[in-house]
Order: sequence, then structure tokens, then C-alpha cells
Amino acid sequence: MKMMILSVLLYSSVINGQQIREAGGRKYEIIDTVGFYLYSCNMLVQGEKIARPQTVYFFSVAKDSPVLQLTMGNLEKAFASNPKFRYLLEASFHGDGQLTAYDKAIKMYKIKYLYTQAIK
Repeated sequence: MKMMILSVLLYSSVINGQQIREAGGRKYEIIDTVGFYLYSCNMLVQGEKIARPQTVYFFSVAKDSPVLQLTMGNLEKAFASNPKFRYLLEASFHGDGQLTAYDKAIKMYKIKYLYTQAIK
């Protein structure tokens, strides 16, 4: 019996000075790589009446792992073996929309700061 191995084309490149990862037919801008990868992608998001362009955020645990939408549920599944990080997420964020908060004083996304604290 022959086994077929399917692979998804994953690579990163630099386009117009921005690091880009292509996966599943989409281009994601790499916006942070500390601890895990954080991406953004401009997409049409359906509203009540019409679809509007919006920046949607994604992440991956490693540079070659699947790209997932940045949600509390996806983070909790992806980091199931890191309870400290999961508990910090639950205590610090009250919805998916807060996950992209940026702290200008330390020049870091809040989620990335919490991750660095959880692995100490």
C-alpha cells in the first residue's frame, strides 16, 4: 500500500520591506516572532450588511506550524501544555479583540509580554 504525503507550501519572503509568510493561499505579514509568530492579514470581513476590509490577526506556534486565527480558544488549545500562559491570558483579556493590545512603553504586544513571563 502506497502512502501519499501532502504538504502545504509554507515560506516566508520579504515584500516591500515587510516579512511575509504564505500559507494556504494567503499572505500574512509577520509582525512579531518573540516566543511564537504573530501575523496580520487584510481581509474582507462580513458585517451586518456588507463586507468591509479589516485587519485580522493570526498566530502560529512555530514558523512551520499551522496559521490559526488569534482567538482565546485557539491560543488555549495551542498552548495547552503551558497552564501559566493560559491562566495569564484568562486573567488579562476579556475577549478576542483585546489580544492585539500593544504596550508602547515596553514596545511589545501585551500577549507577547505575558508569554515571556509564563516561560520563566
